Amino acid sequence: MDNEKLNGQPDRWFDDLIDSGEPSQEIGTDEQTVASYDMADLSDIELEKIIQEAMEDDWAVDEAILPEQDLTPYLEDAYTDEQADADPADTAEAEECEEAVTRKVRPKRKGGYGLFGLPHLASTAIWAGLILFIGISLGRVLWLCASDILAFGRQDKSVTITITDSDNLDSITNKLHNAGLIKYPELFKMYAKLAKVEEKGKISAGTFELNTLYDYHALVGGMSDTSSYRETVEVFIPEGYTCAQIYALLEEKGVCTVQEMEEYASQSEFSSYAFLEGVQRGSKYCLEGFLFPDTYEFYTNDKPQRIFHKLLSRFDDQFTDEMEQQLVTLNERLAAKYRSNGLSQEYIDQHKITIREVVIIASMIEKETAHTGEIRNISSVIYNRLTNPSNYPKLNIDATIVYALGGKTDFTAEDMKVDSPYNTYLYNGLTPGAISNPGAFSLKAALDPADTNYYFYALDPNAEIRGHKFFTNYDDHKNFLASLGD
Repeated sequence: MDNEKLNGQPDRWFDDLIDSGEPSQEIGTDEQTVASYDMADLSDIELEKIIQEAMEDDWAVDEAILPEQDLTPYLEDAYTDEQADADPADTAEAEECEEAVTRKVRPKRKGGYGLFGLPHLASTAIWAGLILFIGISLGRVLWLCASDILAFGRQDKSVTITITDSDNLDSITNKLHNAGLIKYPELFKMYAKLAKVEEKGKISAGTFELNTLYDYHALVGGMSDTSSYRETVEVFIPEGYTCAQIYALLEEKGVCTVQEMEEYASQSEFSSYAFLEGVQRGSKYCLEGFLFPDTYEFYTNDKPQRIFHKLLSRFDDQFTDEMEQQLVTLNERLAAKYRSNGLSQEYIDQHKITIREVVIIASMIEKETAHTGEIRNISSVIYNRLTNPSNYPKLNIDATIVYALGGKTDFTAEDMKVDSPYNTYLYNGLTPGAISNPGAFSLKAALDPADTNYYFYALDPNAEIRGHKFFTNYDDHKNFLASLGD
């Protein structure tokens, strides 16, 4: 159309367009399109079959492309606008249309896929099997761990195990494993760390009698300091043994090593024992005289601290309050002797006998006495010389020479000249320390000497009972020795 026509009659072109059509004419089949798809010769039945198959095909609407929409608002608006004028038949038709649209846009359910592209049922079965396998495996591991921790299914078997001071958790665990007391070393170490076994010192050095029936808790408890399962040994310490002899005996019995005892004795203070007042510390034999001879039950591979505590505690028990009172009485008797020999009160006060000196004298009595019948006489000789230093400054006791020579008994005249404070033929008065560990009889004799005037004694080989003869003067003593041919 040209502009003039549009400008002259603006609405005429639309009327012409409407009038050109024939309303009664229906839109027919596009013959050309039908022919292009080879459908021109199809009968109505065949065509209907194709349409039916197409309708039954699994055409599902992808929700991502065409999500299901809620048509209710639109239908409600349409109903509101036309509700008043709508014909009941039209309303029913509209509802059917709505239902058809809803069915068309609702996606069809498909069979789902799960693990590795497998159907959900198969993947569920795999997951269930996997969980069951893990559960069974975990349960088996837990059972094995529990059976080892709690010692289930073990045979009743006693096992001896020795722990030393140099052992750590790893070496202890290996010993337990090699002995068949545990199956899983790493599990035991984990338990030990959780229980703070090393930190709290729950395992002690020693030899322990354990059993394969013991669980972890019982094993740790069985290796403690105070364990009732700890192996013990009975040791008899004879009266008159020196510290060196006691150390060697305890090492021989498997109680403790000589080196450990010597080191502990020389380095420890032992301040809790009042009877050790005046004892010079620092020597490996500084406790000489105070390790009370008796029969003891020791732990094997024990600590020296416990050993010395047991020995010193026994001495403390034996040196009773009654004996302390006897010490007071003894000093009163000695004071009278000092005065009778012309010594001053000052000298007397400076030479009062202490517990340490009682032990030194008792140690000499222990080594010099042949039988208990003469024990108080031997004691009297020592005290008679001590209270008469002007005439008898030296004790002249052979047993002190033996101690100075380290236990040599067959000493010669030359040996008697050994320069040692323990040589009572060279040095005046008492020795610096005890020469043995005396028993109860010697201690009592040292506290209660016989009241005699003896200053000498000599062993009588011709006596019916082996013992000593006692003398009040040197001439009698010398003549007796001459009669023996010495």
